[in-house]
Amino acid sequence: MKRIIFLLLLCLSVNVYSQGFLSSKNIKVDLSGFVRNDFIFDSRRNVDACDHLLDLFPQMPEYDVNGDDINAQPSAQFLNTFTRFGTRFSGLEIGETQIGAYVEVDFTGGASTNSLRFRHAYTQFVWSKTKLLFGRTWHPTFIEKVYPSTLNENTGLPFQVFNRSPQLRLTHQLNDHLDLIAAAVYQFKYSNTGPDGKTYQYQRDAIVPNLHAQLQYYNKNWVLGTAIDWKMIQPRTSATGTSGTFKTSEKLSTMAAMAYLKYTKERFEFKAKTMYGQNVCESLLPSGYAVASLNSTTGAETYTPFNHIYNWMNVIYGGDWKFGFFAGYLKNMGTSKNPVGPLYGFATNADIMYKLSPQLIYNYKNFMFGIEISLTTVAYGENDYNDKAKVKNTENVTNFRNMISVAYKF
Repeated sequence: MKRIIFLLLLCLSVNVYSQGFLSSKNIKVDLSGFVRNDFIFDSRRNVDACDHLLDLFPQMPEYDVNGDDINAQPSAQFLNTFTRFGTRFSGLEIGETQIGAYVEVDFTGGASTNSLRFRHAYTQFVWSKTKLLFGRTWHPTFIEKVYPSTLNENTGLPFQVFNRSPQLRLTHQLNDHLDLIAAAVYQFKYSNTGPDGKTYQYQRDAIVPNLHAQLQYYNKNWVLGTAIDWKMIQPRTSATGTSGTFKTSEKLSTMAAMAYLKYTKERFEFKAKTMYGQNVCESLLPSGYAVASLNSTTGAETYTPFNHIYNWMNVIYGGDWKFGFFAGYLKNMGTSKNPVGPLYGFATNADIMYKLSPQLIYNYKNFMFGIEISLTTVAYGENDYNDKAKVKNTENVTNFRNMISVAYKF
């Protein structure tokens, strides 16, 4: 473990020194992170990632010849892959510009790909009222000042955005309590689904970045904000019909809008967020799009997005002992137009989902012990192509997750 950290720091240091204008006394290096072990029990199979560490929602039923649900299979596991290291570099100044960098890795690659995984890697330029970030970090729709305080690594999924992407982000302080945030984002690991599966190529072929604008107000007790997000993808570069294969450049433009708040006073904290989103499945949220029209001669397609509403709230109270409660709800409102062809995305046959999750956490200096219980329900059904792919004839499926966690933070 020490060798891995040492080699990481050495490689970064060599790169810094190669610039020719730094010496060792200019650079400050801060190491942070935690070592964590989790015991997890699930009452049924889930849609998840990272060796079931990052759970999203229960899988839809799969019945055998006797009518028994094959996915109603409980399981238990013990994991330490939710262990993380972050390194912050600071101390470089050029005139009035402060330049810093941050790199963070973890081990949640999964048993089949157990290796270091980049979470964040960015450089940041700081002036008196402006910050410019260049690199990979949380998508701007993941509000770093207002996100769920869950014990589970999923951080509120599937009701809360979970996405780290390459971006250029500008944060400008309009006054002592109000920031303007603007960003241009390109997809990488977190990407849309389409005719060729899950790939960032759809957005890159559309050329233009995902554009974001946000206003955020804050003071001693409050954080309030609102944002809009626009994205364009190009699902195909060619299409095949009865007359042959033709080049195509048909694109799909989609929007997302959100509002959020946080109130803090002494030992009490309340957080909430609501978001309307079209085709935001790159953020691990149920969403997607469909083929709206099809020319059988040329194979040319047009597209229509799914529309979803995502809501969550989080209450926390306490000091060394903290009690928390998280609740989330989402609704699939169907596509903007009646579809005629395939549906692309993530959990497009889920009508509603909700989660109820209490937790109890004890903190003593660098040590943390926590217990969290989660009840997640999904209403699966059939998409009605004559009614904008809305989900009908639903059946509820529920997973119960019990989680115990021990961590040492540094």
